[in-house]
Amino acid sequence: MADAVARIVRSLAGHDRGELFCVLETQGAYLLLCDGKRRKLASPKRKKAVHTAPVGEFRHPVLDRIQAGDRISNQDIRRALAAFRVEELRRV
Repeated sequence: MADAVARIVRSLAGHDRGELFCVLETQGAYLLLCDGKRRKLASPKRKKAVHTAPVGEFRHPVLDRIQAGDRISNQDIRRALAAFRVEELRRV
């Protein structure tokens, strides 16, 4: 579960179903998720890991900074998720 930090996941359940989030931290069976817009770094969403699905391997400098424990902003998170969406559209 600790390897989930700095990954991009898709919500499978709840009112945010289908939305993309970045994993900031793990707390047992829970993940702290942020999207930089509705769920900001100051108040991340706490969601059970079973209610999320990893979206695959994706490398981005912001995700590396999260993994390293460096400071990031909500704008950084939004940029990383936007870059993932562009990459996802290319694959289709």
